[in-house]
Amino acid sequence: MSTDSLLGQGYETHRIDLGADDEGPLVATLIHREATSATTTDAATDAERPPILLMHGWSDYVLDRGLMEHLGRRGHDVWGLDLRKHGRSLLPGQTATEIDHLNRYDAELGASLRIIGRERPPVLLAHSTGGLTAALWAQRNPGTVRGLALNSPWIEMHLGPVTRALAEAPVRMLAKRWGQRPILRTGSDHVARASHRDFGGAYDYDLALKPPGGHPFPAATLHAIIDGQRRLAAAGPLAIPVLVLHSDRTRIGARFSEEMRRSDSVLDVRSLATAAAALSPRARIEAVPGARHDVFLSDADARARAIGILDDWLETSFPGAPIMGASDHAEDLGRPVPVPSGEELADDR
Repeated sequence: MSTDSLLGQGYETHRIDLGADDEGPLVATLIHREATSATTTDAATDAERPPILLMHGWSDYVLDRGLMEHLGRRGHDVWGLDLRKHGRSLLPGQTATEIDHLNRYDAELGASLRIIGRERPPVLLAHSTGGLTAALWAQRNPGTVRGLALNSPWIEMHLGPVTRALAEAPVRMLAKRWGQRPILRTGSDHVARASHRDFGGAYDYDLALKPPGGHPFPAATLHAIIDGQRRLAAAGPLAIPVLVLHSDRTRIGARFSEEMRRSDSVLDVRSLATAAAALSPRARIEAVPGARHDVFLSDADARARAIGILDDWLETSFPGAPIMGASDHAEDLGRPVPVPSGEELADDR
């Protein structure tokens, strides 16, 4: 363990070794907010509040110290996870964000849950592609997490399942041929222009770890995401509380416009909301007026509203103590689910 160089004092990191692939060693990084008597509420109340594990999106990392401090002050044990080849976990010589199947993230998720404590299943607070990964984990590992709070999750393609179905075969072919090579070069800098201090926004984050145009998008990663969306759509509803936060509007375009400061300039929020409704009969879906793609990196009014909704959902959804028993998949945490190879990737359910 060591003090986190990005969030600073009060945050420690745990390195999770994940073996190696053809680019060398693989690691993930678990971040933990160190609780102090000056920043926590009543201990009896804290014991009943679930831990919270933050998960980032594509070409991103865990960065929102303000949100983590807020949740800690409300009595939650707060953690964050930088997945392999993202943020703190990206090693020299690696292809940023590359993954050939989202099930591979089971290794770092399972290891993180063991460190947090098998008897204390957390709420996964996950953004964008992290929301897709979190939902897939919850579907396949019931009892290991208490709920999902999804921040603009990328659980469906633009314009819905038809677009995904049309894209799947050609993307699969390109992924098989190109693998780690980019299927898309760096994109627009609209998100950074709306949010980062260097562009007049309110937030400061490392532009090397979260580049303004994103990292080049590996063909294998795009296929893994589309495959994950298909598998999630085919799965049954979740039996845990689910919160989905997203903007009330989409503004996607080649040129930056002022409307993008108060819109989702990355995802189609209508398709997102439709897919979210199928996640759980208990799903609470909230469109936050004026929010950006990362609702917690929005202007102050939209951020405050999103945090207020999250607080209310946490208070009303988890009034009791943790529920996972010793027999509820505890022994399986961290055992990677077998990942198919070759043509089997397209058929995995």
